[in-house]
Amino acid sequence: MQGRRRQIQPANLRKKAIGLIVSEVRRRAGISQERLGAECGFDRTYVSRLERGILNPTAIRLWRIAESLDTPFHRLVSEMEKWVAEQEKAR
Repeated sequence: MQGRRRQIQPANLRKKAIGLIVSEVRRRAGISQERLGAECGFDRTYVSRLERGILNPTAIRLWRIAESLDTPFHRLVSEMEKWVAEQEKAR
């Protein structure tokens, strides 16, 4: 019997910020990963990997996500920058 695969944790704060903020905004909007993926033309696993900080999405893909979440792109990026700044300050 195979054991459960170990979860990959992002080492880069910016990748982690992307995932955390996208996940937070998606949950506030009441949208599932599957629905967000479908609205953006991505697979659900892409959204999952992005939210876990494994993927580094392009600006175009982030823009598409922001539009699907009815959130201005600049607000999404601003929340990411704020989170990274808070983490760096806490170090």
